[in-house]
Amino acid sequence: MMNLRVLCTLLILLTLSACEDQSAKPAARQQQDFAVNNVQTFQGIEQLKAKLLMNPTDFATLSTLADMYFESSQFVEAFQTYDKALAVNPNCADCYNDRGLSLFYIGDPTSALESFDKAIALDPGFTHAWLSKGFVLISEGRYQEAVAPLNKVKELDTTGVLALQADKFLVIVAENSRP
Repeated sequence: MMNLRVLCTLLILLTLSACEDQSAKPAARQQQDFAVNNVQTFQGIEQLKAKLLMNPTDFATLSTLADMYFESSQFVEAFQTYDKALAVNPNCADCYNDRGLSLFYIGDPTSALESFDKAIALDPGFTHAWLSKGFVLISEGRYQEAVAPLNKVKELDTTGVLALQADKFLVIVAENSRP
């Protein structure tokens, strides 16, 4: 049986990513695409770091760099860069959400939940933060606590992709809440 954390991670990454369908590509082509993407990501990160040397408080560059670190699974660097971006713009709910996911992936779910709560306090309608909070609560085995944020996702995104993801997470809650 698949580890619950792995399952939840896969579900949220599928929902939050806009990746093309790789299933129809041969394995060699997928490996080539992966290598090209890694080189492009590395080059993009280096370009953004160089840009920050000229203006270390450029919020757009900081948040883009943090996103690139996150997307390339460099979660410690992402977390640190989101913190720098938030020092410049402490009202960025999206940065708090992504910071929280970075914290979760580096093994600090308590701080991750605090970060999601900050995102929600800044923007109570920010559906991604509610979904992220539910995801982390489920991943930590706190099923009943996950119900409220997941229902909030459904309330805010009644028929969208995030509502569908919330429904999938609520199925996990139901399966793990049986006596």
